[in-house]
Amino acid sequence: MPVGNTLVATLLESPLRGVLSGSVDVIRYVGRRSGREISTPTQYVEHGDDVVILVGRPETKTWWRNFRQDRDLEVLVRGTWRPMVGRALIGADEPDVVAPLLDAYLARFPKAARGLGDDAETRVQNAVMVRCRPRPRSTARG
Repeated sequence: MPVGNTLVATLLESPLRGVLSGSVDVIRYVGRRSGREISTPTQYVEHGDDVVILVGRPETKTWWRNFRQDRDLEVLVRGTWRPMVGRALIGADEPDVVAPLLDAYLARFPKAARGLGDDAETRVQNAVMVRCRPRPRSTARG
């Protein structure tokens, strides 16, 4: 993890997390190709029990491609690691799913709309989001 990301992750795990933890999380997952554990800070909003991340300039980023299918990850929110399942949602492919998530995100971070287009439909079409849902508890009995 680059030094800046390490610093943010360390801060979010510390008692000083209040400075960032209302808008920045850390996602931790195993890379689908590398098999390495990867941690990266992202800006997020909570939508019910879900954590929703808008991928800024997705054409220049690769991390979100790990979530083309449901994939386990952990999300550090307000000092607590949450076991979750993440999946990338592409607005052009799933506009009805992306639209309400994007609305929630833009309500919290309205400036993020600038990079997505001039109208609501274009914004949804251009959006790439990663929705993280709570990981189902195992129902196996041992």
